[in-house]
Amino acid sequence: MIDILAWIVGNAGGIGWVMLGMAVGGLITPRFSLPQSTDLATWLGALLGALVGLVTTLTGLIDTTLGASIAALALLAVMLVYWFVVVPRLPYRVQTRSRLLNRTVYRYRFPNFLGQIVSHTILLAWTLVVLAPLWTMLVNSLKDKREIFRAPFSWPTADVRTFDGYKNAWIDGNFDLYFRNSLIVTVTSLAIILLIGALGAYALANWRSRASTAVYLYFVAGLMIPIRLGTINIVTIVQDFGLNNKLTGLIPIYVAMGLPITIFVLTAFMRGVPQDLIDAARMDGASELRVFVEIMLPLTRPALATVTVFNMIPIWNDLWFPLILTRDENVRTVTYGVSLLFGQYQTDWNAILSTLSLASLPVLILYLLMSKQFIKGLTAGAVKG
Repeated sequence: MIDILAWIVGNAGGIGWVMLGMAVGGLITPRFSLPQSTDLATWLGALLGALVGLVTTLTGLIDTTLGASIAALALLAVMLVYWFVVVPRLPYRVQTRSRLLNRTVYRYRFPNFLGQIVSHTILLAWTLVVLAPLWTMLVNSLKDKREIFRAPFSWPTADVRTFDGYKNAWIDGNFDLYFRNSLIVTVTSLAIILLIGALGAYALANWRSRASTAVYLYFVAGLMIPIRLGTINIVTIVQDFGLNNKLTGLIPIYVAMGLPITIFVLTAFMRGVPQDLIDAARMDGASELRVFVEIMLPLTRPALATVTVFNMIPIWNDLWFPLILTRDENVRTVTYGVSLLFGQYQTDWNAILSTLSLASLPVLILYLLMSKQFIKGLTAGAVKG
């Protein structure tokens, strides 16, 4: 892993140039294409821009100022030929737009060029605000302590770049043990939350009575009451069951913490599933379990992805309960291990930032894998019909 990270950092300029070519080809191409061929033209433009960026990187043009200027002109020339010669000749394709997108995305699109400039400027500014902490964490994880305070926002040059923080975190700091503990707790908790939450939401969505409303409001009330208010009682219960100083003592707490939002989101989503679809399956002889597994779960994948992301972040980043319930070295989680790096008189910022950079990877990977379903889950139910 250290070797892979070193290769990425050492080739950051080339990777950035390839991504810039992809962005230029993908974002500007829709301005030159017809609506019937926008998707195909955009993908081809992004691939062509990335290919030009890769070729100019491999030839070493971006290593000098003059070479970078030539590479930029080459990218512009290739894209101009693509936009004015290739794009008008692309085949048309009939597009099918979903009613959800027609009523949400297309309602708030900006038809004029000035409106698009303003909207993209706002989105770009927000993106920079979000990425600034990640950038600071990443670049400072590659510096020693003195360089961190001297130039905290600059990219480390080859003479000051160091991977000691990552080596110390992975080899000497037992990060692999902490990472495995956090992974076990998070994955197990999420699996139980999704199983119980999906079953409970299916029951509440099909059970229409005052009692079901009361049960639903009981779970919703869990969103308003922080679980940390019951820390003393939770500690007593964990000790009574003999789960103190064990990873299994954290899992029931996280399940209880994640069920309210899971029940809330999945119940609202399942109530939006057409009842005729469920009745047709029952008339064909399908049992309730088969209806749930083969019909309801596939239709609620966006909502499941949403609650997975919502629940993973607080579970993975939690420090409160591991700090209280786990003491031994072999049951510490990542956040608990990072907290031990903060000293009263001295703090190893290089080790802390390196550990945090590694600890943020699972959350980023999960979001990238589920981003499409996550966005669908957020927008679903925004409009009716």
